[in-house]
Amino acid sequence: MERKDENKENTDELTDGGENAVLSETDAQTAAAQPAKKPLNVKRIKSVLWNVFLVAVIAVGIISLLGVVKEIGHDGSSFGEVMRGASPLFFVVLAAVVAAGMALDVAKFCIIGKTVTGKYRLGASIKTNFLGKYYDAVTPFATGGQPMQIYYLNTKGISGGNSSAIVLIRYIFSIMCWIILGAALMIAGAVKGVLDNVSGGNLLKITGWVGIGVNLIIPVFVLLFLLLPKFMRKMAVGVIKVGNKIKLVKDVDKATERAEKIVYDFKNAFKQMAKSPVNFALLLLVCFLESAITFAIPYFVMLAFSCPVEGLLITVTSLNVYAIFGVSFIPTPGNSGVIEGMGALAFSVAAGPALVWSVIAWRLFTFYIYIIIGIVLSVFDIVVKNKRGKREKND
Repeated sequence: MERKDENKENTDELTDGGENAVLSETDAQTAAAQPAKKPLNVKRIKSVLWNVFLVAVIAVGIISLLGVVKEIGHDGSSFGEVMRGASPLFFVVLAAVVAAGMALDVAKFCIIGKTVTGKYRLGASIKTNFLGKYYDAVTPFATGGQPMQIYYLNTKGISGGNSSAIVLIRYIFSIMCWIILGAALMIAGAVKGVLDNVSGGNLLKITGWVGIGVNLIIPVFVLLFLLLPKFMRKMAVGVIKVGNKIKLVKDVDKATERAEKIVYDFKNAFKQMAKSPVNFALLLLVCFLESAITFAIPYFVMLAFSCPVEGLLITVTSLNVYAIFGVSFIPTPGNSGVIEGMGALAFSVAAGPALVWSVIAWRLFTFYIYIIIGIVLSVFDIVVKNKRGKREKND
């Protein structure tokens, strides 16, 4: 009897096991038949959130612009009214000026690339410039452009050292010419008294010179590293250690090594540029011209909208410089949310009823246009890669 029960239990166990095995196999087949759940794409979510944030910042910028316009007291005209009074000829001039600024920026990479690698690489220079502008536009403090430019140049067969040198030379020469010309225009404007009759003139003056000081930090540190390497190394290590204590720097050795590498790359790159005096002088000229065009764009915008700006080139340009440097330390993409308001103060001297549309056009030609071009380039790259992938798959 006991043996029968035992046999029954064993049989039940076997039967259960068989059923479980069958069920498991069926479950596996069902699961295989069902589409697998896609893993959460964290990178995509971050990208969407970043784009939402960018749109929000731009919206805040436009709202702040409207608030400043109301404060200044101008009655804004509608877009149709402004365009009816606009000058087609000066719109063509404005487009030519903006295009010239872009061409000069590309020329920087061509000149430096020729000096460093022996080749002009026009196509790579164009894409490097616009990719850098795009990533500068969508990252706080414009920090995203240089790493992306180095990466892109590296993908074009240029060594890591040369890629870093090209981008670093372009940055140092551009920022130094930008600061020198900007400071000169601010001084000229102050002597001329351009801030006297502008609402918020004192604010523009203070923030403008603070911005100059902030923008000088990196060039001055690089220059001091070149002139006083031992002293600056000790100072840098001290600063890095302080940063480590307040949890801003994780690894002291890595941070020190990174700082030294930047100085080393710049020193070598500068030596390469110095070997070609003609290219050195040409690069300086191009950098100054590009800076001058960028600073003067508001003047050409108001000319296009038929604003009475005759004889106001220095006034408008210097006010624009005060506005640009005055918001340069604001940690939002493209300084959005603040620069629109500060820019409105600069435009207020002559824009009149076209003030809002002048500021929007100015931002379009100096900021939004690079985001549009960057998006177009990114989409183009995706399409080309997909086509190439399909072609390789078919082959």
